[in-house]
This record gives sequence, structure tokens and C-alpha cells, in this order.
Amino acid sequence: MKKYIIILILIIIAVGGFFMKHQHDQKEKEIALFEEAQNHMEKFLKTNYKDVDNIHFSDDYYINPMGGITVEGHTNGDKEFEGLYDPGNKEILSYTVDAEPKEECKDELCTR
Repeated sequence: MKKYIIILILIIIAVGGFFMKHQHDQKEKEIALFEEAQNHMEKFLKTNYKDVDNIHFSDDYYINPMGGITVEGHTNGDKEFEGLYDPGNKEILSYTVDAEPKEECKDELCTR
């Protein structure tokens, strides 16, 4: 009987270890996706808007059920922005930016 209890405890520990590993790997993927979204948003802001020198991203992010990730932050210390990055298409789909667009990008975005 004692042998079965020890085997049961070992199985529970192993399952717990696999679960913790899975959670850790999932968090690593989210962080990598968040960094990719930040890079694309930074490129998007510098390409399409005037006088964007300093970009600061908040540490908060939201991954929607379809896989898109929302990033937000400030440009030049006080102007806010928010964007939804689609990793499947590798582009910014929806955005709100408190900055003036460049002349060549007013009617149509230069790049997404």
C-alpha cells in the first residue's frame, strides 16, 4: 500500500511539473509577441507621424482571443497612442495616435 502512495505522489509531482513548464513556455511566447508588436508599432509611428522622437510603451498588453495584441504608450512624453497588432499579417490593424501625420501620409498610410 505504501508503494502505491509513493507512486501516486510521484505522478502528481510529474504532472505538476509538466503543467508549470507549459505555463512558463506560454508566458515566454506572450512576451516575444509583445516585443514584436512594440517593434512594429514603433516603426509604424516613425514612418507615418511627424516629430516622433521618443516612444515609451506601457508594460500592460492585452492578447485578444483571435491572437491580436494591443500595445499602448506615449510619444515624446505626453502624446498617447494605442494600436492593435496582428501577428498573422504582421501589421498594425487598428490604432489611435495623438500626433500629426506626415504630409505624404495624410490621405493614405505610408506603410502599415
